[in-house]
Amino acid sequence: MKNAPLRYALGTQNEAKRLAVQKATGADPICLSVPSGVSAQPMSEKETIAGAINRAKAALASACEAHIGLGLEGGLMYDQEFTQQWYLISVCAAWNGSELYLGKGLAFPIPKQAAERILAEGIELNVIIDEWGQTTGSNHRGGAYALLTGGRVNRADVFCEAVIAATTPFLSRLYTN
Repeated sequence: MKNAPLRYALGTQNEAKRLAVQKATGADPICLSVPSGVSAQPMSEKETIAGAINRAKAALASACEAHIGLGLEGGLMYDQEFTQQWYLISVCAAWNGSELYLGKGLAFPIPKQAAERILAEGIELNVIIDEWGQTTGSNHRGGAYALLTGGRVNRADVFCEAVIAATTPFLSRLYTN
């Protein structure tokens, strides 16, 4: 499989995530709407990883022509130990039916007022970002990263790095036994 072009099944139809896979792999993924099996706004690294794994496995199971299922999940995690701050995280799970690898993107602090609203109102970060940016569907484009950095970083870039990290073991001969 390491010498043949790989087909990827992506467990979402989110445009920013599709673009991330395309940028990371050079291939257009088969985009499928599959459940994450976690809350709409994952609130821990463990829950975010579980959602990514669930999506990767469901995507591969739904696309018989794919070699690797990819699950991309964004979530929040709280750093109790060092900063007492909430972070936006991005995870990619890559699954070929027998091997599972994870890649993680940039961990990015979110404004305290956003975290407070998410906790108090039970809403997703993208709702707040859409309000602040006076837009809709920002999570399909630049997302929180683009708004908070003034466009220096966007959602597809962060997920692209996670995809590269998760798929490298399937592509590099250095990972063979």
